[in-house]
Amino acid sequence: MIIRQARGRSSTERGGALVSMALVAAVLATVSVGVVSMSLSGHKERQSAQEDLHARYVCQAGLANAVYDVQRGQTGNLGSAQHPVAWDASQFYVQRTTLAGGEIQLTATGLDDRKGARMELVMREVPSTSYRYGAFGREWFHLDANAHVDSYDSTAGTYGSQATNGSGTNTYAHTEGDIGSNGPITIDQNAKVWGDAPAGPGQSTTVLGNAVVTGSTAAATGMQTVPTVTVPSLTSLGNLTVASNTTIPTGSRRYGGFTVNSSKTVTITGPATIVCTNFELKSNSNFLVDATNGPVAFYVLDNFKMAQNTVMRSTNYDPHMLSVNLLSDNVFNPETNVTVDTVDMLSNTKLYGTVLAPDARIVINSNFELYGSVVARSVDLHSNTFLHFDESLNVLSEIGAPDWDIMSWRTLSYTP
Repeated sequence: MIIRQARGRSSTERGGALVSMALVAAVLATVSVGVVSMSLSGHKERQSAQEDLHARYVCQAGLANAVYDVQRGQTGNLGSAQHPVAWDASQFYVQRTTLAGGEIQLTATGLDDRKGARMELVMREVPSTSYRYGAFGREWFHLDANAHVDSYDSTAGTYGSQATNGSGTNTYAHTEGDIGSNGPITIDQNAKVWGDAPAGPGQSTTVLGNAVVTGSTAAATGMQTVPTVTVPSLTSLGNLTVASNTTIPTGSRRYGGFTVNSSKTVTITGPATIVCTNFELKSNSNFLVDATNGPVAFYVLDNFKMAQNTVMRSTNYDPHMLSVNLLSDNVFNPETNVTVDTVDMLSNTKLYGTVLAPDARIVINSNFELYGSVVARSVDLHSNTFLHFDESLNVLSEIGAPDWDIMSWRTLSYTP
């Protein structure tokens, strides 16, 4: 009896164990299915993410190819939705759209298996010229309060005929009056820049108070090369002092000192090349270029002085007709330059032309007006200075194939 009871308990226990094992097996089976499902789901997600990433890579490759196509003078249109360009096992196509102001938009679509990506790039053509800016300071640039920079086109008429926007001291012509630097830019209160103001790579443009920059202040993506001044080799004719109104005929000449006395006018007949060691325009005097037959290239080795109420221009007021090239170095450096030159552009003066001074700090004093462009080691525009960039310098002074600036880049949502 006892034995039977013992056997009965053992059978019951074995039955319970079997039930427990069945439950454990069922649970393990459920867990296994879940793990497998999660593994498959994770694999699919990873595969989808990889396809998304690869589609973006293909899209970027399409944009890079389109940019290269544009730089070579082509359209930038590559393939189409119906006939995409093969890229290994993937595909892309790029469409070009011309925007207002001459900018171009490149829209690229990358296709990889079941995924796609779309990106957009906006570019602007920039002529390869020494004078792509109204003013450029290699090391830094500063605009004092109430300084103004705008633009006009000398081939389309006078500045006055184009300055029809705004009013009072805020009257301006066009909005291509870009300024720039390879270093930082500071724009003080009430200053106005009708154009872009890009500082150098990694630098910043500081706009104080109610100063205005109508264009972009994003830092440049590359350094701007400032050309050097190469002075023609000529035999000196000695010093020249203009004590009465004088005309110098066409040709190439070199002087030691070149001085124009107060209230006197010297007229250089173009085409001509004038080189001098020191140059001084005394108060109320004029340096004119007879541009009937060509321009004048003017070179100064050391001191350059424009006193109050002086003028440098061509007879037709065309900035292309007068180039002022300064070898002057007025920045003190005890290691390389103990004796500094003098570069003065004093109040109430006007200059129609281009100024290239790669080693000089150019300080343009109050009420100075420059029509053309200035490129220097650094530029400081004092209050109430007006600089009017001649846009035609971009075209008529090109020295090579144009560059392209990238204005914006963004990822778009993709729809087939």
